[in-house]
Amino acid sequence: MINQDQFAYLLPQLIHHRRYLHIHPEVGFYLPNTHDFVASILGQLKIPFVPHVGKYSLVGTIENGVGPVIGLRADMDALPMEEANKNIPYCSQKPGMMHACGHDAHTAILLSVADYLVHHKNQWKGTVQLIFQEAEEGPEPGGAEGIVKSGLVDNVDCFFGLHCGPQYPANTFAIKDLGAMASADTIRIKLIGKGAHAAYPHLGVDPIVMQAELILAIQSIPTRMIDPTEPCVITIAQVHSGSTHNIIPESAFLEGTVRAFNQDVRKKIEKSLEIAIKSVTLRHGGSYEYQYVYGYDALINQPQPTNYLKKIIKTVFGNEALTELSKPSMGAEDFSKYINHRTGCMVWLGTGSTPETKFGLHHPRFDVDEAALINGVSLFVNLVHEYHTIEEK
Repeated sequence: MINQDQFAYLLPQLIHHRRYLHIHPEVGFYLPNTHDFVASILGQLKIPFVPHVGKYSLVGTIENGVGPVIGLRADMDALPMEEANKNIPYCSQKPGMMHACGHDAHTAILLSVADYLVHHKNQWKGTVQLIFQEAEEGPEPGGAEGIVKSGLVDNVDCFFGLHCGPQYPANTFAIKDLGAMASADTIRIKLIGKGAHAAYPHLGVDPIVMQAELILAIQSIPTRMIDPTEPCVITIAQVHSGSTHNIIPESAFLEGTVRAFNQDVRKKIEKSLEIAIKSVTLRHGGSYEYQYVYGYDALINQPQPTNYLKKIIKTVFGNEALTELSKPSMGAEDFSKYINHRTGCMVWLGTGSTPETKFGLHHPRFDVDEAALINGVSLFVNLVHEYHTIEEK
């Protein structure tokens, strides 16, 4: 194992890279400045890379003799929201954009991992694929799909990723065996009625009444139609209809998300939703348009790489540094695309040390304990350093 002290010199670099990215956030699939920033550093390190994978993702390759091929992923995109941390010197300078999910930290960590691995080739063997990914936050299908479809990671034996966890103290990690994060699908429903004067509802078909009935009917699907031991969530998050107080509108629109871990559950929910929509609209004499869009698959951490990561964490940081989670998250991550392509594991990196760094993901005051980023570098480098032990078993 490589001692923590050997990574201390990277902290100023980590902070610089993270803050630069935090000041200059970009969203979704449009990351030109972020792409060029990462490309410039990989170029300085003389690491070969493929630019513009998908749109603005990059895949770098460090080859160092015969050995395993390990894929390390960092997502780079920010969120379309306004930052509330106006008092910090590295506050976002782009209105309506903010790194509120730690992707700036993920990218900075992977850049420093690349720096260390290039300059310490005597400490490891094999190949590391450095995956800098766009659009983890969407829009669908997310940035992982383009990277996997490119064929550039077909030779990877195992993928690893980490994610900032403000709910966990710095100097700790958290892992969930098997089902770690849910699938995320989108539902879009248009209820079509017949417009009328609000004083004469009998002359129309009211889509707002259909909308109200349907929202309540939908909630009986996870509670009465799905095995209660199977985690799932259906949330209607957008409701739009009408234009004024005295007109029954022609239509109403609903949009929401479905979260689950079991593929059969996803399919049953898709079918059950249409049955509910059809029942409500038929009873009222209306019609409908329905879309069920399959999004990110559930993130299922695989046993061998998960157990390997636990071993690395306990050995490098101590047994007390590892939290083994008993419950999954209903959040979603397109890192599942890499695991499904080969195998892999994602781990939470503790970044919450003070009240300022304990705000949750996607909060406008989200921030990280930057000293904790060294732990991410140490974890990635050590798993590369020791991976031959898993190959030899």
